[in-house]
Amino acid sequence: MAFTTIQFVVPDLEPGCPWFSWTRPNVKWCEDNLCAYITAPANTYSNLLYIILGVIMILQARKSNSKTLGLFGPASIITGVSSFAFHASYTYAFQIFDYIGMFCFVNLAIVVNFRRSNTITAHNQHKIYWLLVVGFTILVPLLGYYNIKYQLLVFAQVIYTLYQEIRLNIRSKQRSITPNYSYYLFGLLFLSLGTLCSALDASRIWCDPSNHLYNGHALWHILTAIALFR
Repeated sequence: MAFTTIQFVVPDLEPGCPWFSWTRPNVKWCEDNLCAYITAPANTYSNLLYIILGVIMILQARKSNSKTLGLFGPASIITGVSSFAFHASYTYAFQIFDYIGMFCFVNLAIVVNFRRSNTITAHNQHKIYWLLVVGFTILVPLLGYYNIKYQLLVFAQVIYTLYQEIRLNIRSKQRSITPNYSYYLFGLLFLSLGTLCSALDASRIWCDPSNHLYNGHALWHILTAIALFR
């Protein structure tokens, strides 16, 4: 199906469904929402990988005693739990909760790049990280009140992260330093593939509403969880 605005048409749930009385979100992914506590099974259960990999990263951080790596595990778990709650409920309230997870994901890259550029220290990186997460989360309902698509916040942060990486790369070349980008490129590849899958889902180019096993947005969860893990 060609690109349409159907993803912005947010249908209600049937009367009597578990989440019927709750306010709907401002976006509708391809998967049909069922009259159940788990309204979108594929989009919901695919978030479990964030949680599983998050636990593994916490164990790795404890073993290596790395403060920076210590940010990744909790960020992955929060991302998985918040997105799980949003897709299970199909509600505006948990959509805001979902953005907490996304801000945990994106601001992690921003803070790590601040650390790499010596803009901040390892001592205060946790504080700045959580200030950014809280600050951007507060902006979500404010933008929603003025009917501004708060999805643009995440897009702007991704663009800024790429800008940071380009600046860091240029500085490394000026200092004749050859950084190892293998893990970064691996993560960028999975992030790009995940973004493509989610875009195909949102635009209804790849769309089977009755498929509750896998779809484009569910693959976004799986691929980005791997990207964060790497």
